Amino acid sequence: MSIEYLGAKIFLDEINQTKQLWVARNEFRKIYAVEIELHHFSLPVWSDSDKVSEYLTNARLIGPPYQPHAIPVEEFTLSWLSDPARAIAELQINPDGKSSRVLVMTKEEFQAEQSPA
Repeated sequence: MSIEYLGAKIFLDEINQTKQLWVARNEFRKIYAVEIELHHFSLPVWSDSDKVSEYLTNARLIGPPYQPHAIPVEEFTLSWLSDPARAIAELQINPDGKSSRVLVMTKEEFQAEQSPA
């Protein structure tokens, strides 16, 4: 079993237990994301607000300060990932802001994990 698999499993277990995941949002309601190609984004997501806060402490983001913002998992899966205007291609799972290495999950992988069995 790989470290990546375990990291993804822990993340999914945590968000499914609380029924929410976290993003970083600023006062203008802008969500922090990384453009990976023209009009496609990699969205950092976290399993709790403390992990977002730790990331925001370690990352050097430009512009208005970002804060942790909770999103219900069901809303995120059904609305956010399906919205072409958001153009979310992949998720960065629990990045810490200290390392350039991140665990990445495609939106399709995430949606498959959230589908009822």
